[in-house]
Amino acid sequence: MVFRRLFFEWIVLLSLSIALAFFAARADIANRLDSSLLDRAAALARPAQSDDIIIVAIDDASLAQVGTWPWPRTVHARLIDELARAGSGPVLFDVLFLEPSTAADDERLAEAIARHGDVILPHTFAPQPNSAAGIVPAFPIENLRRNAAATGHVVITPDPDGVLRRFDLEITANGESYPHFALQAARLNDSGVQMPTGVDPVLSFHPAGTYAQVPAAEVIAGSVPAEFLRGKTIIIGATAQGMGDRYSVGSGSISVMPGVETQANLYDALGRGGLVSDWPPVWSGLLAALALLAQFVVFWKMSPRAGLAATLVIAGLVVAGAVLSVPLTGAWVAPGVALLAVVLAYPIWSWRRLTSVSAYLEEEAAFLRPEGAKRAKVEGFDQIARQVARMRSLVNHVSRSFAFLGKVIEAAPDAILVLDRAGDVVMANAKAMDLFPDWREEHPQSLASLLQVSDAQHDDLRHEILFPDGRTFLAARAEFDLEDDLESGEIMALRDVSDIRRREQERREMLEFLSHDMRTPQVAIIGLSRQSGQGEDAEDISRRIRKQAHRTLKLADDFVQLAMLDEAELDYEDSDCVALAEEACDRAYSAARAKRIVLEPELPEEPVFANVDASLIARLLDNLVGNAIKFAPEGSSVRIGLDDAPPRHFCLWVADAGPGLPTERLANPFARFGAHEQRAGPSVGLGLAFVKRVVDRHDGTITVASRRGKGTRFEIELPLQR
Repeated sequence: MVFRRLFFEWIVLLSLSIALAFFAARADIANRLDSSLLDRAAALARPAQSDDIIIVAIDDASLAQVGTWPWPRTVHARLIDELARAGSGPVLFDVLFLEPSTAADDERLAEAIARHGDVILPHTFAPQPNSAAGIVPAFPIENLRRNAAATGHVVITPDPDGVLRRFDLEITANGESYPHFALQAARLNDSGVQMPTGVDPVLSFHPAGTYAQVPAAEVIAGSVPAEFLRGKTIIIGATAQGMGDRYSVGSGSISVMPGVETQANLYDALGRGGLVSDWPPVWSGLLAALALLAQFVVFWKMSPRAGLAATLVIAGLVVAGAVLSVPLTGAWVAPGVALLAVVLAYPIWSWRRLTSVSAYLEEEAAFLRPEGAKRAKVEGFDQIARQVARMRSLVNHVSRSFAFLGKVIEAAPDAILVLDRAGDVVMANAKAMDLFPDWREEHPQSLASLLQVSDAQHDDLRHEILFPDGRTFLAARAEFDLEDDLESGEIMALRDVSDIRRREQERREMLEFLSHDMRTPQVAIIGLSRQSGQGEDAEDISRRIRKQAHRTLKLADDFVQLAMLDEAELDYEDSDCVALAEEACDRAYSAARAKRIVLEPELPEEPVFANVDASLIARLLDNLVGNAIKFAPEGSSVRIGLDDAPPRHFCLWVADAGPGLPTERLANPFARFGAHEQRAGPSVGLGLAFVKRVVDRHDGTITVASRRGKGTRFEIELPLQR
């Protein structure tokens, strides 16, 4: 329920935040922040200034030499004539000639403009007669306009904060478009105008005084070298104090600049680039929406601490992305709204999350306490602190209960598994995890899959689980139900009955041994003793009785040795295994000679010491060598060897050329009372069972390779040290 409420509030807050961001972008409420960032960003996109632009300044010195303003138009004519004689490039005459003076003076200026041939004059706009809001262009007087190369408006509108950052490159009045003064000059002189997309592009001004300036009085007097002016673009305008227009401009930082210098900056930017496209407010809203979406995804997926860090990172990326996009793409998307939205969204979401958590704490506290809504007596600074303290107390109580339950399960003598309604194992104690090492609490698996991975089998009839290594567990199961049916499940206890099953098997084998193998030679002895009185050869009967008695003794001895091995402690000591193999060959010499069998030891010259029970290893070798001699045909050979094995191990092996183990014996050659060859003498498999048990007690391995008619080879790998 808390999840659904939080998710609903997440959707609502995200939607409201995005809607408010678009409204704020349209209302331009972050104008001052955006303007400050824009000034610094535009400065990064500003190209180097042109050396081909010269400002002819009507400065204080010129006013002192030529006279007070306004100057006679003959003075302006002399200024233009001097520029023409110097061979200057286009002249942007940033002085309005809206009113006529004397006809002769106006005509002389018009003739000077015509002689130069590349003079651009400014115009402005005036209120449209008989209209409350319309405007009409106010051009220079007719003869000046007629002789000028072009005219363009010089209307300047600073931003709401009073800083000039952009120019109206085109103004439409009465259905006609009027280009800017600098734009007309750039187009007229084919200076490669670089117009950005959008209207009113942003210009980052060079610092005041960047462009070369000469006083107008010096040009009029002819004291400026012609080479200095030849081919250069001349911009004429007022810079004197108290005269002309001055503006606060954005040039990385705010500075004051004469109007004529702003025209120089604009003309230069139109030809060399540096104007920045100011994208409409809707793009600011989209930027804020993307930032909010990323932030709210973080709110949902990550912790509150990560949410704070992500908020700071997103805010930094928004600002950095907006600033860097200016020099990289020449576009400006105001980030102020996105920045404010991201910063404000964090405390709002934190407040809502805190409110939801507070409600959740109350609900859970009421659920955990049997008395329901009754509140525990706890202390805290405020309501949230008291709720947290109350919840902590209850959670501690539940945690202690869980810990107690866990300790009970861990202390159980059996492996315990808890299954849910779907049959997945959701809880297990350490003993159960030893049986099923692939089980993970965070990824529950079904009991069937755990049995499959462990290669274990479930005997439904006997309610037992059998593992490949021979371990057997009795499975006791009991179902349980909670108040909610969905929480019902089953608990299973696995009791290790491997030893019980092994002893049961041994008991059955022992009964078979006593009822058959031990009984057979005794019956034969009784029968032979009866025949001794019926004329049988006494010597032959005595020999046969002796043979059956030896067989009984051998069976009893093997059985006792095997039984003692299971119970006795081994006496480990450093022993020379090469010597043990040689002694085994010596003890088997007589038996081998009787069958004309050659013993071929393949042993190293140097001793091989290992920490073993020497008596058991000697008896092990006697059993293997004796069996090889029994089964090997007369005139064959039996080989005994000792080789190196993987690090810190050695390998003993015995090989014969006999008929090989029978098929039924190969299935389990080390069974205690397994199938055996009657012709081989008194053996019921106890010898090989003894060998296998000795190898196991020494933490070794034994393998058998046997082919019918090709012989048998036993290989035993034992560690050098224990």
